[in-house]
Amino acid sequence: MNSQRHRLIILFSLICMALIFPRISSARFQEGFGLYGGFHSPSEASTDGIYGSGPMFGVQYKLAVSTHTGLASSIGVLQKQGDPYNDNTFIGTDPSSSVTFVPAEISYIINLISNLPETERRIHSLYIGVGVNHIWTRERAPGSPLAKGNAFGNQLLAGTTFSISKGFVLGLEFKYLRNRPLMKLDSGRTYRVQLDGTQAQMTFMWHFGD
Repeated sequence: MNSQRHRLIILFSLICMALIFPRISSARFQEGFGLYGGFHSPSEASTDGIYGSGPMFGVQYKLAVSTHTGLASSIGVLQKQGDPYNDNTFIGTDPSSSVTFVPAEISYIINLISNLPETERRIHSLYIGVGVNHIWTRERAPGSPLAKGNAFGNQLLAGTTFSISKGFVLGLEFKYLRNRPLMKLDSGRTYRVQLDGTQAQMTFMWHFGD
């Protein structure tokens, strides 16, 4: 209950900020395409104990909705080996667990600050967002068949971009993601894997029309 209350407080705060800060933006929301890399850190103890943090890679596209708002869609992939026993006795020669998940996300983005490159300001934009995701997941434990699952989830995010040159920006983003797919084995047995966690990523993006 407390964690749900905290998430509602965070979401309410983001909405309040969105109503105030877009007025100080000096440029339109810009569309673009980019490549990103980052790290996903599970917040659930058992998932973190087995796999820990892992690298993610993907592509992202931004589409303008209005002067200060837009949609960001992305698809990525994470593959990680882990300790199936979660007991700190795992060594490299032991059979490992493996997980692969492919998140497709779409987020509503609000620019709090936005500057064109010709203004000679280093910060290109500062933004917040909220969205939904769908994650396809595969997991295999030693001696067990492949388990597959997928589920919808949601995310909150905030980030900033820095102008590199006209048309190109470097983005830094922090995200809290929730997703708990129901995994199913060929035998019919099911279980849930908790992919909730934080994600820090860096994006190189080309903006159209700069």
